[in-house]
Amino acid sequence: MMFNSSSPVGDRPGGSGPDTIVTPGGQSLSLDYFVGWGGPLVVQLAKRVFEIVGTDLTGLRVLDVGFGHGQMSCLFALLGAQVVAIDTHQVTLPDAVAEAKRWGVSERIEFTPYSGDPGEIQQTDFDIAFTKSVLLLIPELEVFLRALSTKLRPQGQVAFIENGFHNPLNILGRRIVHWMRRNQDGYYPGVQMYNWYLPAYLSPARINTIRKVFDVRNVLRGESGHWYLIHGINGPN
Repeated sequence: MMFNSSSPVGDRPGGSGPDTIVTPGGQSLSLDYFVGWGGPLVVQLAKRVFEIVGTDLTGLRVLDVGFGHGQMSCLFALLGAQVVAIDTHQVTLPDAVAEAKRWGVSERIEFTPYSGDPGEIQQTDFDIAFTKSVLLLIPELEVFLRALSTKLRPQGQVAFIENGFHNPLNILGRRIVHWMRRNQDGYYPGVQMYNWYLPAYLSPARINTIRKVFDVRNVLRGESGHWYLIHGINGPN
């Protein structure tokens, strides 16, 4: 499925428009703000996530893998979910905690650094697991996903917004930059990013790996092919 990314994107946390989302309490929020980097195509894919899983997440448990600066974790909480947000470093943890305080959802989010192995996460029975630009850093994807599946309840949902392969020269340039930075990403200063020097962009083979673990219901691709949304359902654990 191809997306038309020509719709205007708001640049404020509130307001109304085609790329806003309304909370169960009636608050209108800009997806552009909460999605952060990635551009209009990623905003459109995020909008489809909430068209699929719904915008009233009251009573649901969400696992946000790779919380970054915390915006998406806060969005899930504002939609009523109880969120466990994990990441492999603590560099942006203060920013994420401050973001949760700003939106008044601190009591609904637990920010937790982890090793990169979902099997070590203590909590289980999540209704939704979400990633954005995370799976390309995972060399052993099937191992990672099977561990993740044990943290979801049966029929729990996964929504992965992930990077597709694009211009080979751009990819080569990015790899050279990260080699020069000693495998660090400027978005997270000082953080060693495992496998970032040789990211595994989403490909048909890796999509099939996801299919081996989850019942994939939607594979949505942005017009440029740089981004995908994979939505699936967990089977019995």
